[in-house]
Amino acid sequence: MYLSRRKREWGMMMSIVNSKGQNAVLIEEQDRKAIEETLYLNRIPGMREHLQAGMQTSLEDCEEYKEDEEW
Repeated sequence: MYLSRRKREWGMMMSIVNSKGQNAVLIEEQDRKAIEETLYLNRIPGMREHLQAGMQTSLEDCEEYKEDEEW
């Protein structure tokens, strides 16, 4: 599809207006998946705060992941 190819080349969201004047937005599939994942994670009670706290943790304070470790 020409429109999706142009969208990929331009790398931005594109507003589309149909013949009835209704708006839609075209975004990359990868961006849509990221939005869906964010919405999913934010539905889990306490997850937003947990992720925000984790983002503020320095790498020195993190533990190395061990494949044989149980969660």
